[in-house]
Amino acid sequence: MENVRTKVFLSITDKDKTDRVLKLFRRHKITYSCSINGKGTASGSVMSYFGLSEIKKDVIISVVPEFLETKVLFDLHNKLEMYEPGNGICFSLPITSASRYLSNQYKDLTVIKEEYIVKNEKEYELIVLIVSEGYAQVAMDAAKKVGAGGGTLINGIGLGSKEATKFLGITIEPEKDVVLILVEKEEKRKIMEEISNVVGLSHEGRGICFAIPVDNVIGLSQNVEFLKK
Repeated sequence: MENVRTKVFLSITDKDKTDRVLKLFRRHKITYSCSINGKGTASGSVMSYFGLSEIKKDVIISVVPEFLETKVLFDLHNKLEMYEPGNGICFSLPITSASRYLSNQYKDLTVIKEEYIVKNEKEYELIVLIVSEGYAQVAMDAAKKVGAGGGTLINGIGLGSKEATKFLGITIEPEKDVVLILVEKEEKRKIMEEISNVVGLSHEGRGICFAIPVDNVIGLSQNVEFLKK
Protein backbone atom coordinates (compact mmCIF):
# COMPACT_ATOMS: atom_id res chain seq x y z
CA MET A 1 0.00 0.00 0.00
CA GLU A 2 1.40 3.40 -0.95
CA ASN A 3 0.76 6.99 0.03
CA VAL A 4 -1.11 6.32 3.25
CA ARG A 5 -3.12 9.44 4.04
CA THR A 6 -2.82 10.57 7.63
CA LYS A 7 -4.50 12.90 10.11
CA VAL A 8 -3.16 14.68 13.17
CA PHE A 9 -5.05 13.97 16.38
CA LEU A 10 -4.83 16.40 19.31
CA SER A 11 -5.95 14.89 22.60
CA ILE A 12 -6.12 17.16 25.65
CA THR A 13 -6.57 15.45 28.98
CA ASP A 14 -5.60 15.59 32.63
CA LYS A 15 -2.13 14.16 33.18
CA ASP A 16 -3.42 11.18 35.16
CA LYS A 17 -5.41 10.02 32.13
CA THR A 18 -2.62 10.31 29.56
CA ASP A 19 -1.47 6.69 29.87
CA ARG A 20 -4.95 5.41 29.04
CA VAL A 21 -5.06 7.49 25.87
CA LEU A 22 -1.61 6.34 24.77
CA LYS A 23 -2.43 2.69 25.46
CA LEU A 24 -5.51 2.94 23.26
CA PHE A 25 -3.43 4.43 20.43
CA ARG A 26 -0.89 1.63 20.78
CA ARG A 27 -3.65 -1.00 20.57
CA HIS A 28 -4.51 0.49 17.18
CA LYS A 29 -0.80 0.36 16.25
CA ILE A 30 -0.53 4.15 16.16
CA THR A 31 3.26 4.37 16.22
CA TYR A 32 3.84 8.08 16.65
CA SER A 33 2.55 10.17 19.54
CA CYS A 34 4.21 12.86 21.61
CA SER A 35 3.02 14.56 24.77
CA ILE A 36 3.44 18.24 25.69
CA ASN A 37 2.80 19.71 29.13
CA GLY A 38 -0.05 22.19 29.23
CA LYS A 39 -2.48 23.97 31.54
CA GLY A 40 -6.19 24.67 31.24
CA THR A 41 -7.20 28.34 31.06
CA ALA A 42 -11.01 28.27 31.22
CA SER A 43 -13.20 29.36 34.12
CA GLY A 44 -14.24 26.72 36.62
CA SER A 45 -17.78 26.40 35.30
CA VAL A 46 -16.63 26.11 31.69
CA MET A 47 -13.90 23.61 32.55
CA SER A 48 -16.52 21.52 34.33
CA TYR A 49 -18.82 21.68 31.29
CA PHE A 50 -16.09 20.54 28.91
CA GLY A 51 -14.88 17.86 31.29
CA LEU A 52 -11.58 19.52 32.15
CA SER A 53 -10.22 20.77 35.45
CA GLU A 54 -7.88 23.60 36.39
CA ILE A 55 -4.91 21.28 36.76
CA LYS A 56 -1.98 20.36 34.59
CA LYS A 57 -2.80 19.00 31.16
CA ASP A 58 -1.11 16.86 28.57
CA VAL A 59 -1.52 17.76 24.92
CA ILE A 60 -0.99 14.52 22.99
CA ILE A 61 -0.16 14.89 19.31
CA SER A 62 -0.60 11.73 17.25
CA VAL A 63 -0.32 10.88 13.57
CA VAL A 64 -3.16 8.52 12.64
CA PRO A 65 -3.84 6.83 9.28
CA GLU A 66 -7.02 8.25 7.79
CA PHE A 67 -8.62 4.82 7.42
CA LEU A 68 -8.51 4.42 11.23
CA GLU A 69 -9.77 7.90 12.08
CA THR A 70 -13.39 7.18 12.98
CA LYS A 71 -12.60 3.83 14.63
CA VAL A 72 -10.04 5.42 16.97
CA LEU A 73 -12.43 8.28 17.77
CA PHE A 74 -15.21 5.78 18.45
CA ASP A 75 -13.00 3.88 20.91
CA LEU A 76 -11.82 7.06 22.63
CA HIS A 77 -15.43 8.14 22.96
CA ASN A 78 -16.74 4.83 24.27
CA LYS A 79 -13.90 2.84 25.86
CA LEU A 80 -12.29 5.90 27.47
CA GLU A 81 -15.71 7.47 28.01
CA MET A 82 -14.76 10.88 26.65
CA TYR A 83 -18.45 11.72 26.62
CA GLU A 84 -18.18 11.96 30.41
CA PRO A 85 -17.03 15.23 32.05
CA GLY A 86 -13.41 15.00 33.18
CA ASN A 87 -12.15 12.53 30.57
CA GLY A 88 -10.73 14.99 28.04
CA ILE A 89 -11.32 15.96 24.43
CA CYS A 90 -9.84 14.86 21.12
CA PHE A 91 -10.10 16.31 17.64
CA SER A 92 -8.63 15.53 14.23
CA LEU A 93 -6.88 17.97 11.92
CA PRO A 94 -6.36 17.52 8.18
CA ILE A 95 -2.81 17.48 6.83
CA THR A 96 -1.73 17.50 3.19
CA SER A 97 1.37 15.35 3.61
CA ALA A 98 3.54 13.54 6.14
CA SER A 99 7.10 12.30 6.09
CA ARG A 100 7.66 9.03 4.26
CA TYR A 101 8.79 7.44 7.51
CA LEU A 102 5.41 8.05 9.15
CA SER A 103 3.44 6.86 6.13
CA ASN A 104 5.53 3.69 5.91
CA GLN A 105 4.62 2.80 9.50
CA TYR A 106 1.06 2.15 8.39
CA LYS A 107 1.50 0.64 4.94
CA ASP A 108 1.28 -2.95 6.23
CA LEU A 109 -1.79 -2.43 8.38
CA THR A 110 -5.02 -3.94 7.17
CA VAL A 111 -7.03 -1.17 5.59
CA ILE A 112 -10.50 -1.18 7.04
CA LYS A 113 -13.43 0.59 5.55
CA GLU A 114 -14.38 3.27 8.04
CA GLU A 115 -17.09 1.81 10.22
CA TYR A 116 -18.63 5.04 11.39
CA ILE A 117 -19.49 8.54 10.37
CA VAL A 118 -18.83 11.09 13.10
CA LYS A 119 -21.62 13.62 13.28
CA ASN A 120 -20.89 16.81 15.22
CA GLU A 121 -23.72 19.25 15.84
CA LYS A 122 -21.47 22.16 14.89
CA GLU A 123 -18.30 22.86 12.93
CA TYR A 124 -15.14 23.78 14.82
CA GLU A 125 -11.79 25.40 14.18
CA LEU A 126 -8.62 25.53 16.25
CA ILE A 127 -7.22 28.98 17.01
CA VAL A 128 -3.48 28.89 17.70
CA LEU A 129 -2.20 31.97 19.52
CA ILE A 130 1.50 32.71 20.00
CA VAL A 131 2.07 35.56 22.42
CA SER A 132 4.85 36.91 24.63
CA GLU A 133 5.20 35.11 27.94
CA GLY A 134 2.76 36.35 30.54
CA TYR A 135 0.11 37.60 28.11
CA ALA A 136 -1.82 34.37 27.60
CA GLN A 137 -4.34 35.14 30.33
CA VAL A 138 -4.90 38.64 28.96
CA ALA A 139 -5.64 37.12 25.57
CA MET A 140 -7.93 34.46 27.03
CA ASP A 141 -9.87 37.04 29.04
CA ALA A 142 -10.48 38.92 25.80
CA ALA A 143 -11.48 35.74 23.96
CA LYS A 144 -13.93 34.76 26.69
CA LYS A 145 -15.67 38.12 26.46
CA VAL A 146 -16.77 37.29 22.93
CA GLY A 147 -17.69 33.65 23.38
CA ALA A 148 -14.60 31.45 23.77
CA GLY A 149 -15.06 28.73 26.37
CA GLY A 150 -11.39 28.34 27.28
CA GLY A 151 -8.08 27.07 26.00
CA THR A 152 -4.96 25.12 26.79
CA LEU A 153 -1.66 26.86 27.46
CA ILE A 154 1.74 25.46 26.51
CA ASN A 155 5.13 27.17 26.69
CA GLY A 156 7.51 27.74 23.80
CA ILE A 157 10.54 29.75 22.66
CA GLY A 158 10.59 32.08 19.68
CA LEU A 159 12.98 30.91 16.95
CA GLY A 160 12.24 33.39 14.16
CA SER A 161 14.89 34.60 11.69
CA LYS A 162 16.15 38.17 11.79
CA GLU A 163 14.09 38.93 8.70
CA ALA A 164 10.95 37.57 10.32
CA THR A 165 11.73 39.55 13.44
CA LYS A 166 11.90 42.79 11.46
CA PHE A 167 8.72 42.02 9.56
CA LEU A 168 6.60 40.67 12.40
CA GLY A 169 8.14 42.60 15.26
CA ILE A 170 8.70 39.44 17.29
CA THR A 171 11.94 39.05 19.21
CA ILE A 172 13.84 35.79 18.84
CA GLU A 173 14.99 34.72 22.30
CA PRO A 174 12.17 35.45 24.80
CA GLU A 175 9.87 32.67 25.89
CA LYS A 176 6.45 32.49 24.30
CA ASP A 177 3.07 31.31 25.44
CA VAL A 178 1.14 29.17 22.97
CA VAL A 179 -2.60 28.92 23.53
CA LEU A 180 -4.85 26.40 21.76
CA ILE A 181 -8.51 27.45 21.62
CA LEU A 182 -11.14 25.18 20.10
CA VAL A 183 -14.05 27.34 18.90
CA GLU A 184 -17.20 27.05 16.86
CA LYS A 185 -16.47 28.05 13.28
CA GLU A 186 -19.02 30.84 13.25
CA GLU A 187 -17.43 32.38 16.36
CA LYS A 188 -13.85 32.27 15.05
CA ARG A 189 -13.59 35.68 13.39
CA LYS A 190 -14.81 37.80 16.29
CA ILE A 191 -12.66 35.88 18.77
CA MET A 192 -9.53 36.32 16.65
CA GLU A 193 -10.28 40.02 16.13
CA GLU A 194 -10.73 40.57 19.86
CA ILE A 195 -7.47 38.77 20.64
CA SER A 196 -5.62 40.88 18.05
CA ASN A 197 -7.12 44.07 19.48
CA VAL A 198 -5.68 43.25 22.90
CA VAL A 199 -2.39 41.40 22.31
CA GLY A 200 -1.72 41.81 18.57
CA LEU A 201 1.60 42.84 17.01
CA SER A 202 0.95 46.52 17.74
CA HIS A 203 0.48 45.78 21.44
CA GLU A 204 2.81 44.68 24.24
CA GLY A 205 1.84 41.05 23.91
CA ARG A 206 3.23 40.92 20.36
CA GLY A 207 0.85 38.09 19.54
CA ILE A 208 -0.04 36.39 16.31
CA CYS A 209 -2.90 33.96 15.82
CA PHE A 210 -4.18 31.74 13.06
CA ALA A 211 -6.96 29.20 12.65
CA ILE A 212 -6.85 25.57 11.49
CA PRO A 213 -9.95 23.69 10.28
CA VAL A 214 -10.99 20.76 12.47
CA ASP A 215 -12.55 17.63 11.00
CA ASN A 216 -14.04 15.72 13.94
CA VAL A 217 -14.38 16.47 17.65
CA ILE A 218 -15.20 14.31 20.66
CA GLY A 219 -15.35 15.19 24.34
CA LEU A 220 -17.52 18.30 24.14
CA SER A 221 -20.23 16.94 26.42
CA GLN A 222 -22.77 14.97 24.30
CA ASN A 223 -22.04 16.97 21.15
CA VAL A 224 -21.24 13.99 18.90
CA GLU A 225 -23.01 11.05 17.33
CA PHE A 226 -21.50 7.96 15.66
CA LEU A 227 -23.55 6.70 12.74
CA LYS A 228 -22.92 3.17 11.55
CA LYS A 229 -22.08 2.96 7.83
